[in-house]
Amino acid sequence: MAAVTVRPVVRAAGLVVWRQGASGTEVLTVHRPALQDWVLPKGHIDEGELAPEAACREFTEESGYRAVATRPVATIDYPVKNTTKRVYWWVGRLLDVPARAPEDRREIDAVTWRPVADALATLSYADERQVLTKALALGSTRTLVLVRHGKAASRESWTRADLLRPLRERGQRQAKRLRDLLGAYGVGALVSSPAARCKQTLQPYSQSRHLKIEVRPDLADPSGHPSAVAKTMRELRDGLLADGVARAVCGHLPDLPPMAASLGWGEDIETVPMKTAEALVLHIDARSGAVQASERYRCPV
Repeated sequence: MAAVTVRPVVRAAGLVVWRQGASGTEVLTVHRPALQDWVLPKGHIDEGELAPEAACREFTEESGYRAVATRPVATIDYPVKNTTKRVYWWVGRLLDVPARAPEDRREIDAVTWRPVADALATLSYADERQVLTKALALGSTRTLVLVRHGKAASRESWTRADLLRPLRERGQRQAKRLRDLLGAYGVGALVSSPAARCKQTLQPYSQSRHLKIEVRPDLADPSGHPSAVAKTMRELRDGLLADGVARAVCGHLPDLPPMAASLGWGEDIETVPMKTAEALVLHIDARSGAVQASERYRCPV
């Protein structure tokens, strides 16, 4: 029997971004002079980098604009020489900050906003035309990130009140690493259990973005009040739908399943518990409040 050749996988990520212009909806496309093609912005995922982080970084490097990830669109595989290239795509939301030139003009020599029909006619590859079509058909969502706190001092070694138990050194590194993931989703509001280890998990991001951490006592471990946890989470969802600002909520392992379940999700974290500093990203329909998609990311640290 002939041997089966396994092609190595090269991972990449990108954003599909559009805006409202004078001619209606306009899609951002870029031109690569080396290949003489028009594509959506994307690029390789660096070692230790999470896919949505890479998508946002590559979008800025290739287009000069800044955007954050919203809901996932698709994962596309295609052959490149002796490898399989796997590209993860998200809908991107353009940020209202000044654009600059692409990072490397030898890689990208033109950045153009095109009406949808023009973009579909101009993009060089069928799979990207399909990704664009699918992205435009998706409903608007809001992002809520559930985070388990970073690695904390052991209960056995801690002699003071449990709410004061802090992060260990590894937990502090995890908290710093979490900044890039929360930034990739444009998190603009932070909520935490009153426990020190939860607040400390969000602290590096809060400091980098000058955000206050809202403390919700009902998220303390052990809460013992599932109905109170559910009420708190529904309030956070209602606030999210009202103002559209992406939120991150840091809690404890026992409370994470009911926190997610109160939003209509949770089966996966019930059967496969979240690791320290792991994030569950929920994409919530902007109108109905129902969860449309989810992603899980373990902390690389």
